[in-house]
Amino acid sequence: MIQIKKTLLTLVALLAVTTGAWADETLLLTIENKGNTSFYSGSKTFDDKVTVTFSNEVSNYGDAAGWYGGGTASLLTVAGINGYTITSCKFYTDRGTASTGYTVQGESPSVYLFTREVFTDANQSVYLGDPGITKIEVYGTAPSASSGPEVAWDKATKTGQFTMPGGNVTLEPEYYPQAALTAAPTAINDVPATTDGAIVNAGTVANIGETETAQGTVMYYVSPTQLDDAALLALAADQWTADVPTAADLAQGQAYVYYYVRGNDSNNDDENFSDGDILALTVTLAAEPTYAVTFAKGTPETDKWKAEPAAGVTKGQTVTVTYNGSKKVIGVKAEKKAAGPTTITVTWNGADITGTGGGKSFTKDDVTITADDIEFMDKNFIGGGTFTTTLGNFTKIEVTTDGWYASGTGWSGSTWTGNASSVSFSGEIMGYGGGNLKFVFTIEPTN
Repeated sequence: MIQIKKTLLTLVALLAVTTGAWADETLLLTIENKGNTSFYSGSKTFDDKVTVTFSNEVSNYGDAAGWYGGGTASLLTVAGINGYTITSCKFYTDRGTASTGYTVQGESPSVYLFTREVFTDANQSVYLGDPGITKIEVYGTAPSASSGPEVAWDKATKTGQFTMPGGNVTLEPEYYPQAALTAAPTAINDVPATTDGAIVNAGTVANIGETETAQGTVMYYVSPTQLDDAALLALAADQWTADVPTAADLAQGQAYVYYYVRGNDSNNDDENFSDGDILALTVTLAAEPTYAVTFAKGTPETDKWKAEPAAGVTKGQTVTVTYNGSKKVIGVKAEKKAAGPTTITVTWNGADITGTGGGKSFTKDDVTITADDIEFMDKNFIGGGTFTTTLGNFTKIEVTTDGWYASGTGWSGSTWTGNASSVSFSGEIMGYGGGNLKFVFTIEPTN
């Protein structure tokens, strides 16, 4: 998408062109045929400067001083090595003329050599195609060492200074490599709004070489509306967080999760990385959970007390409590229902999980499982997914099956423990046709 270029880490290469002479075309090499010499297909390097490649055998015959293509034709290609750049070639023939039949492919001129002669029934030879090549002159530019001034670069202020030499200067900035992801974050859809359930599966960052040190940290920013590149670049550094985003401050509908890898800063060049590109996920949030308000058991004059609303109440909503009796009331205590003896157990046996064809989600007893693909006939949940509930927070999920290939945060084998309204898994939960597949969810109500 876009790269946050917050950190220009180094400026390493400067080339000063003082006279321009270093770029002049010069004769780099002369290659002559000095006798009965044959080249088979392959390459030959001359003076560590130029490589000549023949696509087929080329030969000379007897005392003739020219190279000729074996068979029907041979492509002769000339290329520079070790920094030498080829700009042109001259191919001299046994007729003493310069050949102009070559083409330039990138930095590699090439020319076709054809069979030198054919024989008529009168045993007379005639030339066919190009004459034999006796000499090759290769022109180009030699590699030049940097003659530029040294730049004193300050990473903190992102500025550098150098003393101007007596010539034009070409600046060549060099960035540290971008930090890379080994697995990108993925969206967790249908998490109830306003809950603390995670809305993405966290991404992972590539390590530095063979070490266990990551190249950087995945940073997140969540917006209820879509942002353009300018708005993303305008975000301050402290508006991004390394915490996996949740639905706590989000309403039902769509939200946009932006993320990038913030590259490491280190005094060791091998451990320095630039920031990665900003990428985006779109997440769909389910309706927020609702709660009930009741009066404590044994409350006197319950017929004179009223709470409005008493059912379907959402987090943050105002509830009005009214008393219509004649007694003087000191006040009303409101107590959030305690967890502990109040846990709920929801059990799905394989036969409980029904649907037609493939699907993406299944809900029963206020618990939902979503997956990239659900094969209802075989009870297979493929491509990772999530468990969510509107009843409260999962404290334990137990899966019984012959085919457990899933994993993720909080999982130990086929059992998850923790406290969250949304639990993700990666991989596959395979029922293989039902069998002994069973899910047991232990839930702690939060209302």
